[in-house]
Amino acid sequence: MELLTEWISHIITFILLVVIIDLILPNGSFQKYVKMVVGLLFIFILFSPLFRLFHGDVDTWLASLQQQQNEALENNIETKKKEIQASQRAYILEQMAVQLKNIAAEELMRTYGLTVTDISLTIGETEQNPPPIEAITVELAEETSSVVKPIRIESSPQITNEHDDIARFLANMWGVDPQTITIRLERRE
Repeated sequence: MELLTEWISHIITFILLVVIIDLILPNGSFQKYVKMVVGLLFIFILFSPLFRLFHGDVDTWLASLQQQQNEALENNIETKKKEIQASQRAYILEQMAVQLKNIAAEELMRTYGLTVTDISLTIGETEQNPPPIEAITVELAEETSSVVKPIRIESSPQITNEHDDIARFLANMWGVDPQTITIRLERRE
């Protein structure tokens, strides 16, 4: 606000000075040169706030512009870092699922006659390597063969017990807590 009042006072003072000079000067060829110089000075006074703005603050302005660019670059780097970490996390989950499936496939077939169709993992958000496993969902299916199997009608407690047995079996094989394993069994009969 101070800059604006100073600028307006300069303009008013200059206009008063121009009026006094115009009254003092005699009419003649010299007057047109004075009016041209006065006009140039008036333009300079009108644009003086812009000159002050660019004169004193250019270094500050450039420094703030560079700081904004650095912040944008840091944000971009942080975003890329998070994307890379997310892709690494997905890759780790996939590789862990493949390893768990390979470890259990043969024994599950021998012991229970089941095949692993899918394994999905949920791991912790820590920086540990390997990350801690929070939950494992295992989808199993009975092996189909050309031999016709008898129809079995089972009640839910037996299925739950069978799921618990399979979960304990897999937990021992993988070295995890049986509570982290969820079994989904697809029966093909």
